[in-house]
Amino acid sequence: MFELLKSTATPIIWVLAFMICGLILTRNKRRKSRSKLGWYLIFSGTLLLLFLSMPAVEGALIYSLERIYQPPAKDVLSTLDIVVVLGGGAWPSGVFSKYPEASGATYSRLFNGVEIFKQSSAKTLVLSGGESEAEVMKTLAIRLAVCEDKILTETKSCNTMQQIIEFTKIFPPAEKMRIGIVTSALHMLRSEKSFRKKFSADAIVPIPVNYTYTPVKYNLESFIPSSETFTGSTYALHEWIGIAWYAIRY
Repeated sequence: MFELLKSTATPIIWVLAFMICGLILTRNKRRKSRSKLGWYLIFSGTLLLLFLSMPAVEGALIYSLERIYQPPAKDVLSTLDIVVVLGGGAWPSGVFSKYPEASGATYSRLFNGVEIFKQSSAKTLVLSGGESEAEVMKTLAIRLAVCEDKILTETKSCNTMQQIIEFTKIFPPAEKMRIGIVTSALHMLRSEKSFRKKFSADAIVPIPVNYTYTPVKYNLESFIPSSETFTGSTYALHEWIGIAWYAIRY
């Protein structure tokens, strides 16, 4: 049930739901009120699609999340005991690809996380994600010159909250430590809030990477819809929905 609800918490489902319901209702010629409601739903779905596809709207949604965090100073990195890189997905092996590959978000988090780990005083680099995802990250980390004996993989989680639950099994909150969390800036608010439910505030150091926001020049082009900006808006809304859901559920 949870996975079903999760799959519907995305704008494209809302748009399709508005339009399909609207089309069904407009076919009811006997009741004008239902037919009228149907046209309202079609109009609402179209308006939502256009709205979320505008660069100006996408920029505002992404900015609302990424503006909250800045990369920590080097003296803060020197206090870390552990660096945790949260995976952002991986492409599975299939017909054309012989091996699983890191998604763009995962690669950015891993690459920057390794650089931060090298700059920090941390002794352990934790790579968290599903089994294939964590192994892909480990392979990349080794290629980036991280010693294998310093890498610890967490392979059982499927989402952010599970990543934290599995992490606490490895490193109990009772142990005093400084934990650097590396994830996309867009994903950081949900991650930090979740970690702070298990660890004390001074134990967590947010380390945002993979910033995607660019200042929007408000002109005619900033209001022309595109599929790329709809995707960006979807990612941002997914994070806000996730933050609200985690606040209710956990």
